[in-house]
Amino acid sequence: MDELEFRRILYADPNCTDKEVLAAIASDPKKQEFYKELKQLEKKMHQAAQIEVPDDLIHKLILRQTMESQKSSKVRNRMQLAMAASVAFVVGISFTMWQQNNLLDLSKQAIAHVHYEGGYALDARENVSLQRVNAKLAKFGGEFSEDIGRVYYANFCDFENVRSLHMVVEGEKGKVSVFIVPHNDDYLAEGSSSDKKYTSQATDLQRASIIVVGEEGAGINQMKEQLNKKIRFSI
Repeated sequence: MDELEFRRILYADPNCTDKEVLAAIASDPKKQEFYKELKQLEKKMHQAAQIEVPDDLIHKLILRQTMESQKSSKVRNRMQLAMAASVAFVVGISFTMWQQNNLLDLSKQAIAHVHYEGGYALDARENVSLQRVNAKLAKFGGEFSEDIGRVYYANFCDFENVRSLHMVVEGEKGKVSVFIVPHNDDYLAEGSSSDKKYTSQATDLQRASIIVVGEEGAGINQMKEQLNKKIRFSI
C-alpha cells in the first residue's frame, strides 16, 4: 500500500480496521505516528463539535497552503493542494479554534504574498506617476504629499479579503515591495518578519498599515520611514 492510498483511507475513516491498513501501521513507525496524530485530532474534533466553521474556511486553507508551497516543485505543489482540499474538513474545527486566538501578522503575510506572486510584480518595469498612485490610494482616503521615487508597479490586490494597494518601488539597492492595507481588527498591524530571502517591516498608521518587503540590503527601513513621512490620510 502506497503512502497516498494509506492516508486517504485513514482520512476517510480514522477507525478503519482493514487488515492491510493495520498491517501497514504495525510495520512502519512513520505510519504509526501519523495514525496516532490523526486519532488525537479526531478526539479534539469531538471536543470542539459545537464550534461553527466559517463558510470560507476551506478557501482560506487552500490559499494559505498555496503560499507556503511556493518553494516546492510544481508537481509537489499540485499534490499539496490536493491534500489540503482533502483534509480541509478534518482540520477545520481545530484551525478555527487556533484562529480565534491568533491575529494575522501582516509582516509575515506580506512575505508570503511576494512569494505567491513569484516575479509578476517585481519584474514590472513601468514608470507609474505619483498622480496615478494617489488616484488608487484615494480609495483608502490617503495620498502621498511628495514624490516617493520610481514606482515600477502599482495595483490593487486581495490581502486576506481586504482590498489593498501593492506597489514595487526603487529602494537604495534594489526593488522593494510595499503594501498599504486598510485597518482590520483581525490583523497584527505592526512588527517585522524574515525568511531565507526576504525581510519585512509593518507600521500602523492613522487609517492603514504600511508593510515594506525586500531582500537583505534593499534598505526597507529607510523606505518605510520615507513613506511614513510622506503619506497622509483624510479624517
